[in-house]
Amino acid sequence: MSSAFFRKKLQTLASDYGRLLRQILRHDRMLRGSFHQVYTRCGKENCWCAKANKGHPHTRLTWTEEGLMMTRKVGASEQQAVLKLTDAYKRFGQQRQELTALHQQIQNRLDDYQKAVIRQSRKPLGLLPPKPSLSAKTQSPLQTRRPGQNQGRSKRFRR
Repeated sequence: MSSAFFRKKLQTLASDYGRLLRQILRHDRMLRGSFHQVYTRCGKENCWCAKANKGHPHTRLTWTEEGLMMTRKVGASEQQAVLKLTDAYKRFGQQRQELTALHQQIQNRLDDYQKAVIRQSRKPLGLLPPKPSLSAKTQSPLQTRRPGQNQGRSKRFRR
């Protein structure tokens, strides 16, 4: 494929990369952690929770910080805000993974673009490698060697 094809593909990927990066940078508030509801028993013998399968419902935010598990109770008035902030953190992580994958695609297309430009640059100079179906001796006067072949040491000229 031509370098123009890869150039166009790279421009599209760069545009997607910029769009995704702008989306990521819009996140100005987020909370790391797991927001969930748990049930606990209060320990009072006369309470209904002593006889029930589940105890009193509580919502909690749980996260790790410097290797320690942290848990905080979230009040009813804060639940919507905490849910929104933890969802923002999850979206941030997903978008970050997408950005990493897109970056890898850009790297791969840059490799393809580089090969295509080198090939196009060699063509007018007659420096293309021989076609695999023909032997190197009949195709081109270029010297070729396989990786790992010992070519001997080159002599250096001294003044």
